[in-house]
Amino acid sequence: MKKIKTGAICLLTISLLTGCSQSAPLIKSYTDTALNSKSLIINTSTENAYTFFAENLAVFPKNASSVSSTDNTGETDETQTDTSESETDETKKTSPRSETEPETETIDETSESVIEDEDIDAKTGLIAGKDTLSNIYGKNIYDRVYPASVTKIMTALITMEKADFNETVVFTEDMVVNDYGAKLCGFEIGDQLTVEQLFHGLLVYSGNDAANALAIHIAGSVEAFADMMNEEAKKLGCVDTHFVNPSGLHDSDHYTSAYDLYLIFDKCLEYDAFQETIRQNSYHLSYKDASGETVDAVYNTTNQYFLDYYDYPDSVRVLGGKTGTTDEAGCCLILYEVDNKNQGYISVILGASDSDELYSEMNILLNKIPK
Repeated sequence: MKKIKTGAICLLTISLLTGCSQSAPLIKSYTDTALNSKSLIINTSTENAYTFFAENLAVFPKNASSVSSTDNTGETDETQTDTSESETDETKKTSPRSETEPETETIDETSESVIEDEDIDAKTGLIAGKDTLSNIYGKNIYDRVYPASVTKIMTALITMEKADFNETVVFTEDMVVNDYGAKLCGFEIGDQLTVEQLFHGLLVYSGNDAANALAIHIAGSVEAFADMMNEEAKKLGCVDTHFVNPSGLHDSDHYTSAYDLYLIFDKCLEYDAFQETIRQNSYHLSYKDASGETVDAVYNTTNQYFLDYYDYPDSVRVLGGKTGTTDEAGCCLILYEVDNKNQGYISVILGASDSDELYSEMNILLNKIPK
């Protein structure tokens, strides 16, 4: 992925697209523009100008509910919605549709890009080759949906970019999470933890209190941190994403898409700390409370593949990921996996009705990886 100034993009685009005007319209959604194999996005909003030129990412052809395995030749567009999370809630509902977002177009079943093998029932999902850049399968990947705690991959990204893992964080009153059903590590006011410990609590156990603590430590407030999340999303080319908190707790204005999560997750995988953390099935934490007493805790992963509740196909090896569940979002999961040639893939499912559907449909995606 490269950032290029708008003027340079226009010159470069002449050879890639059918033309480029000096002032491109504001891109409100991937559905507003035709994407080619280079996935060019130009935003010339006077307030939030940015450019995006995705050269090293898999893209999907538009207007197809599913695509066959190919070499990075297009991009699909489909709309839907799913947002936010408190990890203990595990049901689904409908999600928000932006007023600017068009309805999903009717699919031509005779299209050669539509594959005939097993489809998923979840709202949206994709699987793409990280190394091969193959667009193996996509369903409604540009639909705006609630991501639940999958949001935390963006919180992790900001943490890796902005914070020192050795810094000490004193848990304060504004870091407390009181939302009903929120998944919590159980931190209390006065607890002293390192950024590294909170980072593990965020990704392994999906603690919303860990998310709040990191956000406030880094940005001073949840609101300021959400601004950082949104700015980073724009830099990555996420045009169907808006965050309002670091945890994914439900808010009607907190949404993303399967493709945007793919962009964020791909960036996270550039960091060894992220890859090492998401592959852990448990994490032992020892810290001091307000009185100076030592507190010991063990947090198990929320990834049920790693708890042996579900098995993934023998043809792949799952290296880690992030879960998310709320009533509004349904059950969500993003994964990094490799095939028997050690080639990497990213897979996403959002809006499954329950855990059984989530993991069985993720297996459908994993079975689509070329043998």
